[in-house]
Amino acid sequence: MKFSIVIPTYNRASLIEKTIKSLLSQTYRDFEILVIDDGSTDNTAAVIQSISDKRVNYYKKENAERGAARNYGAQLAKGDYINFFDSDDVAYPNHLATANKLIDSNPDVFHLGYDIKNVDGTITRIPTKITDINKQIIGGNLLSCNGVFIKSTIAKSYPFSEERILSASEDYLLWLQLAAVFKFEYNNTVTSTIINHEQRSVIAINKESLIARQELFLNKALADKNIKSSYAKYFPKLKAEVYSYIALHLALSDEKQTAISYFKNAIKSDVSFVLRRRFLAIIKHLLL
Repeated sequence: MKFSIVIPTYNRASLIEKTIKSLLSQTYRDFEILVIDDGSTDNTAAVIQSISDKRVNYYKKENAERGAARNYGAQLAKGDYINFFDSDDVAYPNHLATANKLIDSNPDVFHLGYDIKNVDGTITRIPTKITDINKQIIGGNLLSCNGVFIKSTIAKSYPFSEERILSASEDYLLWLQLAAVFKFEYNNTVTSTIINHEQRSVIAINKESLIARQELFLNKALADKNIKSSYAKYFPKLKAEVYSYIALHLALSDEKQTAISYFKNAIKSDVSFVLRRRFLAIIKHLLL
């Protein structure tokens, strides 16, 4: 089997059917889907079990956040490559066909293009164009989890962090860990879409959780021996990325005093940050 698609989910009964059906509509057919239910309390099980396709496998476990759910699915996966797909997003029919063309060169890990849409289908943002993931990744998480494919043997050896507080940043940490060791191949062909809805976990988060998550992510990245070996000279840029991310989200939430503090830290970490679009975005929301 070429591909195992691992879908972690928690109380997404109203969304996950669309996700699974988009994956079942692939033009390339050699794959399995492993839905890892992370302790849902809604009717997720009934929705999955109503889908009659032997490629769909459903597993329910005790709630432990998405990192643990993904790792659980990776250990069950039978495919040569694992694709971790979010339960509220949608794959286009070319998702696996495009991936299959790329694996002819036997990459350890690769990424496919994606777009970001509102619920009504309008494109809300055009992602950063990928030219060299191993160089670009230190400046921020430009990858979609849906677009990442990892050799099964590597995915089983490089798990996601399972710390709850890190949830929503555990993917970026893993991409950095992988990029520090392996060459990230890529194809910018768009094969999936992120649906920008109000229930998205990166949107529905409070101030304290946001700060704790981002600071834990930064501490783990700076302490990782492989990341340090490959990217130590770029750590000021990574710090600026994290501090400015916090500043922007706090500014958007009208937490302006705390936002200013992190904004200053971003500039102190890497003065070239002032050339980024995010710098102007933070100033705009601080002044509003």
